[in-house]
Amino acid sequence: MGMYTLLVVTVLVVLTPGLISAYRTTGIVGDTLILPCLHPEIKDTSLACWGRGACSQTGCNHPVATVNGSRVIWTKSVRYQVNRDSSKVELPLTITDVNLDDSGKYCCRVRFPNVGIDLKSEVEVEIQHPMMPNNLVKGSVDDTLTLPCKYSVIDGPKEVCWGKGGCPISGCKNKFLQTDGTKVTWSESSRYKLLGDISKGDSSLTISGLTKDQEGTYCCRVRIPGILNDIKNEIKLEIQDVHLVRGSVKDKLVLPCSYSTDSGTNQVCWGHGHCGLFKCHNQVLKSDGNEVTWRHSNRYELDGNLAKGNVSLTIESANADDGGVYCCRVKVPGAFNDIMKEIRVEIREADHLSGLVGDTITLPCKYNATDGTSPMCWGRGTCPTFKCTDTVVSTDGDYVSFAESGKYVLKGKLETGDVSLTIKRVTKEDEGMYCCRVEVPGLFNDNMKEINLEVIDDGFQG
Repeated sequence: MGMYTLLVVTVLVVLTPGLISAYRTTGIVGDTLILPCLHPEIKDTSLACWGRGACSQTGCNHPVATVNGSRVIWTKSVRYQVNRDSSKVELPLTITDVNLDDSGKYCCRVRFPNVGIDLKSEVEVEIQHPMMPNNLVKGSVDDTLTLPCKYSVIDGPKEVCWGKGGCPISGCKNKFLQTDGTKVTWSESSRYKLLGDISKGDSSLTISGLTKDQEGTYCCRVRIPGILNDIKNEIKLEIQDVHLVRGSVKDKLVLPCSYSTDSGTNQVCWGHGHCGLFKCHNQVLKSDGNEVTWRHSNRYELDGNLAKGNVSLTIESANADDGGVYCCRVKVPGAFNDIMKEIRVEIREADHLSGLVGDTITLPCKYNATDGTSPMCWGRGTCPTFKCTDTVVSTDGDYVSFAESGKYVLKGKLETGDVSLTIKRVTKEDEGMYCCRVEVPGLFNDNMKEINLEVIDDGFQG
């Protein structure tokens, strides 16, 4: 199809070449994809490989190309090409005529044996069928990715603007970047950049450090003289928070982290905060690879099989202060070789409600139903990752589709988003946590509310 997809890698990988970083790019069957791999500029002979699957501790799994210095010495087929001469700090893998089987994870590994540097970079590739919409770009929190926008410059370069939201009749709504056709003349933030050759019509937008609130529709508008002549390109951006752990106060949380132990176990540290260049900030736990050697308190533990590289962190009885970013750091010998993974933790604080035995109590829960109603459920216990635990009531959005008994009733107007739960003649057995969950399309988008019900026995109920 002649379309090229390019994903731009953050500077962080260049500075810390041992960091395994995940990036994502999408393509359509028949496209040519370019998977990036950056490394420090070092005057030393390098050994490199591209492989299918996650980066292992040594070599490349299922290799598709190998490089020695400036020479490509092997490729699995003619569809795989590595242009080693394009830059002293680039080793991009080009895959031509992609198909659905090309979807999956790819690993680029660059080693500088004389200085002990081993760069590991991963790219997640998603190939879509030609009948699927090609104006959809998917990414993850903290990714750097590119929204494509190109035009012909046969008649000369044109002014371009980027805005958030659909393309209006003229201009860009919520504009955050502008060009005069040859250079960027205004940008709202350094997170928005045009890294292509603007003078040749490549106005593709690169966004670094993605956040969930950047999800939505984007408009690229190329200004053409005349009424209604502008070229408009709308792109939908979906952002997934893939390293997110949600929990409630007093929950037991598990933050996943593992590594390959083919070459033996390694020292590990966990910190509360982003991964530092050489250490864990605000350490909460350390391990020598075989056992935990230090912990900030008894609430932190490694319950997995350390001998097999499972160093997932368990936090007992979570509290509000446990929210935020955590860093899992596996120490690997050599400069900048440590494996690091960051996980974001969100802690929900439950509302508190009390009543007497025999009372009829209503647990409040409402959502905005302006754009239509949504399926929802009420369950016992804290809100799990999906659905409800021990469901007592559920709806299809418009009607109650299940009720455990006549004891549980939704008396509010469902069409207005009032899904408050009424419990008739409560008993001590009704005491505890309740979860109200309203389903919202998309990964981890559901609206959730937790209420802790206390039932007091004053001795007057027989």
